[in-house]
Amino acid sequence: MKYSLAAILLLSTVSASAAWAEGPGQEDLDEAMRVRIVAEDLRDINRTIELLQSALDKGLDVDNSDFAEMMLSETLMQRVTQLTAAYDSQPPQQQADPRMQRVRAMAVSDLRRILSYDNAPNMARFMLAKLLTGPGGDPHEARRLLTKFLQDEDAPSEQRAVALAMRAGLQTEPTRAAEDINAAVELEGDNPKYRLARAAMLRQQGKLQDALDDVNAVLEATATELAAYMLKANILVEMDQPDEALAALATATEEIPDSPAPWQQRGEIYRSQGEFEKAVEEFSKVLEMKPDALLTRIFRAESYLGLEETDRAMADVDAVLAEQPGLVAALRLQAQILAAEDKMDEAIEKMDTLIAAAGNQPELQMQLALYCVIAKKPRRAIDAYNAVLADEPDNYLARRNRGDAYLTIGDHVTAVADFEKALALQPQDPSLLNNLAWVLATSPDDEVRNGSRAVELGQQAAELTDFKAAHILSTLAAAYAEAGDFAKAKEWSQKAVDLSRGEEGDDIDEQLAAELASYQQGKPWRERQSADAAESSDIAIGDEVGDDDDGAQPPVITTPAESAPGQAIEF
Repeated sequence: MKYSLAAILLLSTVSASAAWAEGPGQEDLDEAMRVRIVAEDLRDINRTIELLQSALDKGLDVDNSDFAEMMLSETLMQRVTQLTAAYDSQPPQQQADPRMQRVRAMAVSDLRRILSYDNAPNMARFMLAKLLTGPGGDPHEARRLLTKFLQDEDAPSEQRAVALAMRAGLQTEPTRAAEDINAAVELEGDNPKYRLARAAMLRQQGKLQDALDDVNAVLEATATELAAYMLKANILVEMDQPDEALAALATATEEIPDSPAPWQQRGEIYRSQGEFEKAVEEFSKVLEMKPDALLTRIFRAESYLGLEETDRAMADVDAVLAEQPGLVAALRLQAQILAAEDKMDEAIEKMDTLIAAAGNQPELQMQLALYCVIAKKPRRAIDAYNAVLADEPDNYLARRNRGDAYLTIGDHVTAVADFEKALALQPQDPSLLNNLAWVLATSPDDEVRNGSRAVELGQQAAELTDFKAAHILSTLAAAYAEAGDFAKAKEWSQKAVDLSRGEEGDDIDEQLAAELASYQQGKPWRERQSADAAESSDIAIGDEVGDDDDGAQPPVITTPAESAPGQAIEF
C-alpha cells in the first residue's frame, strides 16, 4: 500500500501533538516518517524499517500501531524490490554465490515478515514463491504460495501467467503441470516464453514431436527467438536428427548473427559425433566472440584431444586454469591429456592432487582407477574403487572393475565375491559373465573352482556375443574342461583359435593355442596372475603427492565463472 507525502505529514503533525500519550513508541514512529520522507537510498530504507519495528516493540495506540504495521509492510516491500532486482540480475551460476544467497535470504525474511501482517499484499506471495523456486528454496512452499496467489482473479494476467508457468514446473503430477502451462499459454499466447516452456516440459516427458510443434509455432511468429532455435536443436538431436539440428542452428546464425550460442551448440553436436575438426572450428568462433567462455575452451581442448593434438589441448586447459586454478573439469582434462601422452605417473599424480582437494567424488576416483589399471598398478586401482564403493556400494562399474583388479593380483576369492555382487546388479553383461566364468574354471584354488557354474555363465556370455568373440569361446572351453567334458572343451577351443586367425589369416593367438594343446592332453587350464612385484614402489593412496615447495593447492571449483554461451527460458 502506498502513502502520499501529505498523508504522512498530516499524521506526523497530529501524532507530534500528543506523542507520549499515544504510546512509548511514538517518538520512533515520528522519526521513521521523517526518514521515510527524505529517503534516498537503501540505508535510509533500512533505518526506516528499524525505527518502525522499534516503535511497534515499544508500544503504540491501536490506530498508530495499525498505521506503523502498514507502513512497515510497504517499506519492507520497497527493500525487497531492490534486493530481488539485484538477485535477479545475476546469471544462475552467480545466484548460488554465498553473497547472493545472503541477499536472497534477506529478501525471503522480509517477505515472510510482510505476510505475517494483516492484509498483506498478494504480490508478496508471488515474490516469495519466485525466490523459493531457486537454489536453496522450498518447492513445496513455493507451490502453496503460488496457489494462494492465483486465487486472486484480479491479479494482472501477465503475473498470473508467470505464476502458472512457475507452478507447472513445481507440480509432481504431469497432468496438473500440463494444465498449468496450458493455462499460461492461453493467458499470454503472444508471449513466446510460455509456449517454449511448454515445449521444454513436453520434451522432458518424451513427447518430442509435440514439443517440436510448439517450437516451430514460435519460430513462425518470431524468426529471431534464439531460445526457440536452441531448444529445437536439442529436440532434433534427441530425435536422432543431427543434420536437421545443425540446419536449425545455421538459420539461427543467419537470424541472430551476433549470438555465439548457435556456434556453441553446433560445436557440441560435432564433438558428440566425433567430428573434432568441425567442433574445433565452431568453438574457435565462439571464443572469437566471447573469449572468456571457459567451458567453451574446455570443449575445444577435448576436441583437440580427440584429434590427438595434445599440445593445443593442454594450451587451452592451461588458459582456463590461469583464470580459475581450481576448476575441476579443467584439472580432470589435464590428467586426461597427460594419460593420452602416456605420462601415466604424472596423470595419476594430478588425480591424487585433485582428489585431495576436491574430496571423495566417485567420478574422480574412477578416473584415477582407470589410470592405475593402465599403469599396471592394480593395488592403487583397488584403493580407488574402495573409495567409490564406500559411498556407492551399488556402483556396478566400480564393483566389476575391482573384481578384475583383484583377479590381476591373484586374489581369486575376493574377485569372485565382487563379480557375484556385480552380476546381481547387471546379469546380462557378457564381459562380466566371461570373467567370472574364467576364474571359476581356471583358478588354482580348489575352493574357488566350479565347473558347472562356469559352463552356465560361459554359455550365456557366448550367446550374448553371438559366439563370435574368441576370448569368450576360450572361456567356455575352459569351463567344459573343468567340468570334465574335454570333447566340448576341444571343440570350443578350436573355434576360439580359428576366430583368432581373423579373415586375413593372422597368426594364431599363442595362449589360445596353448589352451587347446592342454585340452588335447586331457588337462584343464589353470591361471593366476600376480602384479605384486610391479607395485613395490607405489605411493600409497593416502600419501602426499607433488613437490614439497608447490604450496597450497587452489580451492576446487565445479562451475566455470563464465560457462558456454546458451539461452535459458526465464520468468
